Parts: sequence; C-alpha cells; structure tokens
Amino acid sequence: MIKFAFYIHNHQPTGNFDEVYEYVYEHSYLPLLKALMKHKTIKFGIHNSGTLLEWIFEKHPEFFEMLKETVKKGQSELLSSAYGEPILSFIPKGDAIEQIKYFNDYLYKHFDYQPKGLWLTERIWEPKLITTLLDAGIEYILLDDTHFLYAGLEEKDLYSYYVTEDEGRILKVFPISMKLRYLIPFHPIDETINFLKEEENRKNNCLKTLGDDGEKFGGWPGTYDWVFKKGWLDEFLSRIEKESWITPVFLHKIANEPSAGRIYVPTSSYEEMGEWVLPPKCGIEYEELKKTIDKKYYYLIHGGYFKNFLRKYPEANHMQKRMLYVSKNVGNDLNAKLLLWKGQCSCAYWHGIFGGLYLPHLREAIYKNLIEAENFNIQKGLKSIDFDADGEKEIVYSDEKFFFVIKPRSASFIEIDDRGKKLNILNYLGRRNEKYHQKLSQKTESEGVKSIHDVLQSKEENLHDYLIYDQYNRSFCLDRMLDSIPTEDNFRRGKEIGKTIDYTDYKILDEKKCMIKFSGQVEKTIQLSGEKNRILQITYQGTVKLFGVEFSLGIFGSKLRLNNDKNLKQIQTLNNLEQFTIQVDNFSPIKFSANTNFILLTYPIETISSSETGFEKNFQGFSLLLIFKRLPTISIEL
Repeated sequence: MIKFAFYIHNHQPTGNFDEVYEYVYEHSYLPLLKALMKHKTIKFGIHNSGTLLEWIFEKHPEFFEMLKETVKKGQSELLSSAYGEPILSFIPKGDAIEQIKYFNDYLYKHFDYQPKGLWLTERIWEPKLITTLLDAGIEYILLDDTHFLYAGLEEKDLYSYYVTEDEGRILKVFPISMKLRYLIPFHPIDETINFLKEEENRKNNCLKTLGDDGEKFGGWPGTYDWVFKKGWLDEFLSRIEKESWITPVFLHKIANEPSAGRIYVPTSSYEEMGEWVLPPKCGIEYEELKKTIDKKYYYLIHGGYFKNFLRKYPEANHMQKRMLYVSKNVGNDLNAKLLLWKGQCSCAYWHGIFGGLYLPHLREAIYKNLIEAENFNIQKGLKSIDFDADGEKEIVYSDEKFFFVIKPRSASFIEIDDRGKKLNILNYLGRRNEKYHQKLSQKTESEGVKSIHDVLQSKEENLHDYLIYDQYNRSFCLDRMLDSIPTEDNFRRGKEIGKTIDYTDYKILDEKKCMIKFSGQVEKTIQLSGEKNRILQITYQGTVKLFGVEFSLGIFGSKLRLNNDKNLKQIQTLNNLEQFTIQVDNFSPIKFSANTNFILLTYPIETISSSETGFEKNFQGFSLLLIFKRLPTISIEL
C-alpha cells in the first residue's frame, strides 16, 4: 500500500485585477472543488489564502458552502497560513504570529475547523520560523523534498514526515514530491500511477505528497481544456479510487503516527526559486552546471538565498523596508493591521516565472494598503534614519498629506507618497538584465499541455529592441553635469547623459517645511511650501555650463499625457519650455515650472519580463530630463 496526500494551494495577489480572480475561479477553483466533491472517497487538503477567501466570500459565497460541506463530511482538511500570504521571513515575527492566529480564527468562524497544518508561502524556510509557527499554534508544515535533500537525506528516506526542533520545541515537516509536482497534471495519468507503484515497491506503506498550486488545474495556459474538457482530472481521480493499493490520506492523521526521525533543515526554498534569485551571470552558470552533472547530485549545488531578491531589485528592497516602517507605527487598530497584512502579500516583492514585481498594479496595491494602514496613525515630522538598510541614513519626512524619503548623497527622492490618493508616485521599476532574456529567440513546440516552466513564447514582436539596462538606480530629482545635449535615443539608452552629482553634506534648515540645503559641486535647497496645493521648490546655486535634472515617476492610469495632448508612453522632445503638466485620469495634475527656459526629453520606462503566458513588455513609468544652460529654481506642484 502507498499513502497519497493530495494538497492544493489557491492564491491570488493583493491588487490583482478582478477579471483575473473571476477567470481563475471559473476555470480552476470552482471546477477543481466540484471534481473533488464528485469523488467522495478522495481525501484532499486545501489552502485558500486569506485575500482570496475574502474575495470569494464577497463574490461567490456558494464556494464557502461547498467547501464547508467537504469539511463537515470529512473529505477535506484546511490548511492555515498568514492571512495576507506573506513570505514569513520577510515580515516581523509579531506580524506573522498575529496573521496566522487571525486566519486560524477566520477558518474556525466560517468552516468550524481548527487547522493544525500550514501552507508555507513559496516554501521559503528559515530555521528561525520554528518558534514563530509553534507560537501561532501550528503543528506541521509542508516543505519541498529539495529541502530534505539539502539536509542530507536521500530519496529513499522521504517516506513520511520528520520532526525538527529549536530549543527542544518540535515542529513536524512533510516532504512534497517534486516528481509529482511535475507529473500532475501535465503528463499522462499512467506516468503518475507508475511512479507511485515504484515508490510502493521500494517501501511499503510509504507516504507521497502532492502540494502545489490549484491554478495549474485549469488556470494556467492550456490547462483548462486538458484538465477538465478532455477529462484528465476526472479520470485521474477515478484511477486513484480504482487502485486499491493507493490510499488517500490526511496529513494531520499521519502527523499522529511516529515520525521518520529528526532533521535540521537549512535555510532554503524550492529548487526553482534558488535559481531565480541569482544574478543573471550566476543563474546562467548555475543552469550550465546542472547540465553537466547527474541529477542525483543536484542537492549539493544549492541556488541562492531568497532575501537576495532585495539586492537584485532595489525597488523590492525599498518596498519591503517601507512595509517594515509601517509595521513599527501601525498601532493596534485591527482595520489598520488588516491593511498592513495585505501590504505584506508576497507576490510583488520578488520575480520568478510569474510577473510578480514586474506588474505595476501589484506594486501599486502594496503601497496603497501600506499608506492606508499608516494613515490610521501618522507619525509626523522629519528625521534621519537608515530607512533602506544600506548602511547610510536617509531623510524621512511625513505630514498629514505626504510621505517623502530622500537620499542625501544624490539629494533626490526615492519615495513620494500622496496620502489622500494612497499612491506612491515613484512606483517605477528599473530596466535590468534577466537570465531569461537570452531565450527570447528560442521557440518551443506547442504540442500537448506544458508546464509554466516550459513556456518561452513572446507575446509580441521585436522585444529585443527593448532590452536596455539602467546603469544607475532611479530617483526623482537626480542631478547631472552634462557635456552635451543628448539625443532622444541616447537618453532612452542611458548614453551621453553626463555624470550624476554627489552631495557631500546637508543641513536641515526647517523641519516643518522640510527645508534642507545640500552641498556639493553645486548647492541645492529643497523646500516644501503651500497648504492647499503642496509645492516642492528646488533651488540650485553655483556655476555650470550645461545642467540636467532627471525625474523618474511611476504613475499608472488611462490617458497618461504631457501638456494635455502628448502621450507619455511615447518618446517626446519639447524645446524652450518654462513649464509643463503631467496628467492622468482621476489624478490631480502635477505641474513643473522653472525660472529659466529648458529643454524637456521624455521616454517610457519599458521592461521585458517573463509571465505565465510568455515574454511581455511592461510600462514601468516614465523618465523626464530637464536641461538648463544655467542653474534653475524648479517648482513642482503635487
């Protein structure tokens, strides 16, 4: 006999489009649950994230009733998680425990079920999580078999759960089979049955667990026809019922049996994540190395550490540090905490095969929730702290209308939050090299259904033209000494745009007005003025031949335009200006003006990223370069 645990994880990111929620519900979540309910002898485990359940409760309460029926009849086991589906090691321990306890209570309230197992987001494991999970009332979690191999076990040892401990406190850990993750539902059913038979022959009464995304059953490209219309899932469940030597089981029941032993799992994640987090050159070398060795040695060549996404993408680091800042100041209001927890949702903080960080609406939703949470308890004033944990202090200013973060060395802004609109207008993303960019010219055959890891198609032509990489970190009000006026194309490509100015010292002149003077090759004074319409005034003093000020912005919406009639998603050049206006529907105009004429160059910031449907171009904001022949005073009405 072999014990088979069929466990599903369903989740949609905070801020994802309602039509995406609806599509995946109709093509995956609902038909999957219906299929499982049809096969009443199939026990299954299911995790629906808190943000997803919140949407389902509002839009499709019938799903709650169906799921409640499976719980009541003993067909399903519910798994817990932190409510907002964060990476647990990315957020403060107190937030993690509170979220898990809140979600446990939520599941008990709606389903009369007290979960003991937890779905660990992205299976991002660190040993310090043991006490966090135990303090939250969790008894067991699921990790990938890769985690266990990294700890020194062999495939033959993965026949049940293990215990791990910290200071003598025990957490139970179950291995998920990578083989099953790749077989189900993409391969013919016989391959899965044969694999389970081989495992049974190797060790009688062993446990094999599938723990994977529910979206792969109908929600991923090409899977709905395969899984449901062509009957793969129904036939698969029928085969499991038919094979008397396969026994569907609940993990919470297995957890009451003796363990396979004690183990200490190192900091790790599933194999693919370890590859995605690596810098492009390292990622290519890692991939090449894997091709030269037998798969049985893979466990000896770990990929990267998940938190290095914060190094790989400065925007992800900044967003995570903004979240930590809000967490410290959020107070005890539950509504504020729920917003914070939504702002801790993992998806926008990293990037692998899905869009993640590359999707502006996901980043926008994170900032919206964080700003709204902070609005419950605004910490007003100006202070100097190491906001982004880079070893140097930033200037942070907060009042009832705005929140700013300024980098002293460049005297430029890296965050400008409009509290009323709940928007960070600097929600841009830089253009960076990705390992998969080298695969843009490769093609794959379209026969059969493919795993998302095999999709390499481009969604539009000529994506190579957009493989331009920034050589600096973007900001707002970045000063440049220019040798000549760059062409539109050179500005877009980051060529002949001079050297950025480093400021060596600064002095706070007025905390209330956020008035700060920076000293360097020139003197620069930033001041906030005005009550109804807030104005940033930036004054320069000194002598230059040609001076440029670059502003990167991340504003998204319909009809984004310059001076009412020019499209900011296209390259623009305007000469002999004294002022200009940025407009977007449902957003107050942003007005730039100067006391001397200037040339304005603009281009859209566009990236090429991987998604579940292939390679795609994304608009990530826009860059402005104001070029002056003498040092100006610039006023920006926000």
